[in-house]
Amino acid sequence: MEHATQIYYLIAVSFIVYFIISFAYKTLNLRNIEGALLIKKGLLLINLKHILGILLFGILFYLIIPEYRFLINSIEIPKLNIVLLILVIVLTSGFLSFTSVKKKLKDKTERSQYKSSQGWIYFIIRLIFLFSYEFFFRGVLLFTLIDTYGLTIAIIICTSLYVLIHAFDTRAEIIGAIPFGIILCLFSYFTNSIWAAFIIHITLSGIYEVSMFKHLTLKTNKS
Repeated sequence: MEHATQIYYLIAVSFIVYFIISFAYKTLNLRNIEGALLIKKGLLLINLKHILGILLFGILFYLIIPEYRFLINSIEIPKLNIVLLILVIVLTSGFLSFTSVKKKLKDKTERSQYKSSQGWIYFIIRLIFLFSYEFFFRGVLLFTLIDTYGLTIAIIICTSLYVLIHAFDTRAEIIGAIPFGIILCLFSYFTNSIWAAFIIHITLSGIYEVSMFKHLTLKTNKS
């Protein structure tokens, strides 16, 4: 029980610190890659935010709570119906992301100061950040809550905190975080791993961000 309490304290501190960081970045209009590309040193600052997220959500918990490493290290092929469902969600996420960014780019007339070649560092850091992010939310947080409250309550609390961490994003992203968070929790629970959640998340985020990055930076390269 004492160990569980220590984990909850660590979870609370990490969450609150990153929430405060997110608020500070919101005041700078640096909520995402779109804002970062239009601000001087924006890419450097957004990379810094993600590195802090990697430390708070990934490295910290991987080192201090080794009993949850199985969520990363143990890769088991789930049943066929789960695999097919994951595939459907991945394809759906990709389609929704592509549709969303295509619609948004129609009205984009801003020019970025960055070149498309500068995206490599950002996307590598972003990839590691999302992995750490899933390890925290759909790993340590979810499975600690399951041990304490059971699956249903754990998903409700985990999804609520996931929505809260998106409080500084757009209204559409906040609303979308509800079903998305529930789906990722369920996949992590049924596969006993964060890999499915990570793949789905990186598909949704990757298509949108790569498209946005290319659009804004190619404008600069051609000008």
